[in-house]
Amino acid sequence: MAFTVAEALKIDIISKCRLLTDQAGLQNEIQWVNILEILDDLSHIEPGEFLITTAHGFNTESRVKQRDMVELFASRKLAAMAIQTGHYLQEIPSSFIRFSENYNIALLEIPPEVSFKNLTRALLSELMRDDLQEASPTDLLAAGSKLDSQIIDKKNLWQKLVTDGNHEGLTLQMGRHNLKPKEPVSVMAFYICEHDGGSLDMGGEAIQEMLRLSEKAAAQTLRQLNIPFLIGPSEHFLTLLIQSEQLREQNTTTDSIIAEQLLDQLKRLLPGSSIRIGLSDIHSNIGRIKQALDEAKKARQAAQLELLDYTNIVSLRTMNLYRLIMDTENMEMLKSIYNKTAAPLVEYDERSAGALLKTLRAYLQVCSIKKASEDLYVHRHTMKYRLRQIEELTGFNPLVPNDALQLNIGLHIYYYLKALGLLT
Repeated sequence: MAFTVAEALKIDIISKCRLLTDQAGLQNEIQWVNILEILDDLSHIEPGEFLITTAHGFNTESRVKQRDMVELFASRKLAAMAIQTGHYLQEIPSSFIRFSENYNIALLEIPPEVSFKNLTRALLSELMRDDLQEASPTDLLAAGSKLDSQIIDKKNLWQKLVTDGNHEGLTLQMGRHNLKPKEPVSVMAFYICEHDGGSLDMGGEAIQEMLRLSEKAAAQTLRQLNIPFLIGPSEHFLTLLIQSEQLREQNTTTDSIIAEQLLDQLKRLLPGSSIRIGLSDIHSNIGRIKQALDEAKKARQAAQLELLDYTNIVSLRTMNLYRLIMDTENMEMLKSIYNKTAAPLVEYDERSAGALLKTLRAYLQVCSIKKASEDLYVHRHTMKYRLRQIEELTGFNPLVPNDALQLNIGLHIYYYLKALGLLT
């Protein structure tokens, strides 16, 4: 059954919006929700979208430009447009309302107190009320949900690639998703945390809803970017495999660029949420999907624990020492190394409100007394004095390469154990 604008107006939070176009566009079918704050680039509007905007950049004076905008929306079969007043636009011009009526586009006014987040969630929740795991492709297609059907197909192929050793036998299915067996791939794993600290790995109906919304938003974005992809079947995290010839280039950042675009889209969908992404190494072919998935999960955990300067996106190739430390299952060994290296500095700083840990980290990042002292805004003599203190407390001299390596490992172990809550 089609989800129309008229049906959307029955939702509690949507009913708080004022319909400005009478009966025009009420039977338009909604396929997706798009949020645009600035009305500049409208080239990505797709058929059936429900556009939500604050209308920054809207031309209130030129009726010609208003008509041109509505004509563009009509040509792209926009289902509805909802404008929030009270920010950039105080009142929606009557001329724009009339143009929208003439071109059969439903136009709504969003009051200032209604949040975009609640609007999008309500709409997308209605669009995806059927559970993707239980629904068959036939049922989804009958309901007009082509993207949902594609997501299920992509999950099924992912599962076969992970469990079936004969990847060549899946060439035909890969071709349906524009995937090539010998092209490079990268896997991404997403961690999403809500305002209240709840996250996708905590389960629950609300979390599963967030996961479904995120899957569809990611699929929509990758389709617009013309990036071949798969979605991993998961009850807890959003996982994606992407493929691009550009991944073959040496020192490429293509996967990071794509991840940033996905991050931006998900932030729009889930404003205020904390999102962390882990990226695998780039692998030469799709047959390495299982290894890439394991790597992406590890990078996601590093991002989730905020081990790398609080960045939202962590690639396995940038994890350095953390890559080795997180592979170590012997926690007692890690604690032993910590006790012989960073622990005396932690105790000193806590006891005397010192800054030896901060000093050590700054020095090890540049291995230059002059540069480290500038970064910390302290005199070089102060830096030298602190480094001597570090040697006295630990027995390792930061100026000696081998000792510096020991201290660097201990420092990384300290931040890892601290993030896991394993230090008392």
